[in-house]
Amino acid sequence: MPSLNVLRDATAPAAASGPAPSPKIAQIVLPPGMTLAQFENLQGHAVSIAICVAVAFALVGWDYVVLLRDEIRIYTTGSKQLWKQPPTWAFIVLRYSAFIATFPALFFTALQSQHCQVAVITSQVGAVLVVGCSGIIFCSRVVAIYNNSKVIIGVLALLWVGMMACWIAVASQYDATPGPPTPFGSNCQMKSIVSWAPISYASSVGFDVIVLLLTVAKLNPNMGERSAISQQIYRDNLLYFLLTAATNITVLTIQGLDDSFALIKPTAVPFSTVITVTMAQRVYLNLKLFHQRQQRKDAGLPQSMPSQQTASATSAGGYLPKPLAPARPPVGCGLRQPRG
Repeated sequence: MPSLNVLRDATAPAAASGPAPSPKIAQIVLPPGMTLAQFENLQGHAVSIAICVAVAFALVGWDYVVLLRDEIRIYTTGSKQLWKQPPTWAFIVLRYSAFIATFPALFFTALQSQHCQVAVITSQVGAVLVVGCSGIIFCSRVVAIYNNSKVIIGVLALLWVGMMACWIAVASQYDATPGPPTPFGSNCQMKSIVSWAPISYASSVGFDVIVLLLTVAKLNPNMGERSAISQQIYRDNLLYFLLTAATNITVLTIQGLDDSFALIKPTAVPFSTVITVTMAQRVYLNLKLFHQRQQRKDAGLPQSMPSQQTASATSAGGYLPKPLAPARPPVGCGLRQPRG
């Protein structure tokens, strides 16, 4: 080490008297056929897309924590009959498929990666699972409203199969390749998608609108005959269906814009996943409460649920009225029995 220090001291004057070193300049390889201005514009949109995906992932995580106690309650207190119902399994798969859809999306929108296609495929698998599981929950809720009508089951099953076919067909068309390193966002480059890609959201809109209309048609004539708790449950479900349909209609409208909005279209997709997952989970919890009330009614018990059973509905957004305590008779007004 001493000899190294001496060498540095000896060469210091020579370096000072020589030409000044040229400043270091970062070199960015532009994609073929793209100017610097176009590349800067692309990077700006890439940052916006990355932020949207990150926000969507954070919202999915937050909603997962909010309903974690309800999921744990299903594991600990759920009956065998509950686990035989498809909506219960759809609810569990839905909660984790939301992470499968949003977390890999970070790798091809916000991070540098050499496995872009793997991330895209994984994210699309999660998106298809989200659509499928939410559809099962929505169908089950409408079927329960119509007392297991075979006609309604057939119509909804046909719509669900068609919707899933559209989503799988579009998901298989996504392709991404790793590009040169970029200063911001991801280096993954998405290839052009097929022109009929919006058919996936069009099928979801058709499914959601039919579910909403069936709910409204059954809701209005019988609303006055239901208890306050039942009315609140039905109103909550109507709100969940309405928000899901409105979100998918908005995304479909954005997806149907011309190519000049190609860089804006991906920003709306993550929020469709967030709304679908959030609403479907709450529809399931209300469906679970509905079946509990039906079981109590069949057993001749009061339909007002105990506090531990209404927790799912209250965490899902339903504010159930507290049961009124039985009125006590006034003092001195009791009837005296005649003495024998």
